[in-house]
Amino acid sequence: MDTVTALQLQEPHPRRIVIVGSGYAGMTCAVTLAHRAKPADDIEIVMIAPLPYQESLSELDLVAAGTPRPQWAELWHGDIFRGLPIKVCYERLENVCADELSVAVGPAGAALASIPYWRLVLATGAIPFVPPVPGLAEHSVTMWSVTDALHLQQRVERQFKRAVTIADPEERRRVMSIAVVGAGATGVEVVGTLAFALPGMIRGAGYDPGMVQLSLVDARPEILYDLQPREREKARHRLEQMGVELVLGSPLERVERGYAVLASGRELPAETLVWCGGAKADPDAVDWGLAVDTSGRVVIDTDLKAQDHDAIYAVGDVSALRDPETNRVLPMLAQFAIREAAHAAQNILRELRGQATKSFEPHQHGEFVSVGPRWGVGWMFRVPVSGWFAIFMKRLTYVIYWLEVGTIRLAWRRTTQMMRMHRY
Repeated sequence: MDTVTALQLQEPHPRRIVIVGSGYAGMTCAVTLAHRAKPADDIEIVMIAPLPYQESLSELDLVAAGTPRPQWAELWHGDIFRGLPIKVCYERLENVCADELSVAVGPAGAALASIPYWRLVLATGAIPFVPPVPGLAEHSVTMWSVTDALHLQQRVERQFKRAVTIADPEERRRVMSIAVVGAGATGVEVVGTLAFALPGMIRGAGYDPGMVQLSLVDARPEILYDLQPREREKARHRLEQMGVELVLGSPLERVERGYAVLASGRELPAETLVWCGGAKADPDAVDWGLAVDTSGRVVIDTDLKAQDHDAIYAVGDVSALRDPETNRVLPMLAQFAIREAAHAAQNILRELRGQATKSFEPHQHGEFVSVGPRWGVGWMFRVPVSGWFAIFMKRLTYVIYWLEVGTIRLAWRRTTQMMRMHRY
């Protein structure tokens, strides 16, 4: 791996492949190209990314409720790309100049350099979708980065330090109130991990964990709509056993400091409110001059190429690929991002070797949701699973990803770290 500046990349290379983004999709694409390319292919792999590491979003709940060391959810480029012929430029994508086969990079409104490409892979991902609910943006914490997870951790610690100085039990519970809004996978994982970790922390400090008031809120009448009813019910029962109140069937109307008001009229104590209500594609995508759908995702064909642009691929959350069987746009899931990215890399290699590209065939092999770090629900190959086996399979997907983008050394090191963590 080499770190380069944008100015160093202004000179064209006949087979330069520029990958923008270093999430699951960007990392997979870069590593796949580096491993599968032959010397005769004579390619130059360039990654453009804002940060020197990948943030593993599926592991942020463990940071939020655990140790202040965030490295658990960070995969550093220097570690992953060790010994690989990948150049990394730490800049922001300002614009895509498709007619000129180049990208402009630099701060918003002030491009520093133009980088030419032979093939471009857009893998810039998504950001949290925060609707215009009064007070929501001002009084909530999102869960989309290590910074968000650490912010939540610090807020909860401040709440606890304040709560233990209060004599009145009801006021103490109000101060220790945490509401997670959004009962999809992210919301369930965040509230489940908090429900698992906080009682032990509070008990260890010599106080009654009954002071914690945890709630999971959603406008829909159910949780985990992507799962079958039986698995949803198991998750509901597990959360209730852990002391989480499920507040379902009423949308959020407004948020004030210390509480949330629902459309039903209920005022829910929420000294901290965690917003897990969904995501939207990179908002800059609508300005790249490419075709986008109504949600702002780049429209791509089955070869994963942007509509009417043969030299541009788009993969992961920023792209809109319709499943040919259902005609529905694929959901924003890491498993699709990883497989799309690997397929795009293979198509690029086919192109430079004079071969025809192949269509991507989307298949969802399973889904696992943790309800606390030792128990989960989900399915695999159409078979429902729950309990320790579901959580084992969820962690196994981490190991498989570490092996795919890294080495046995990386996968072994992170697996042993995972096993040593007291949360497991």
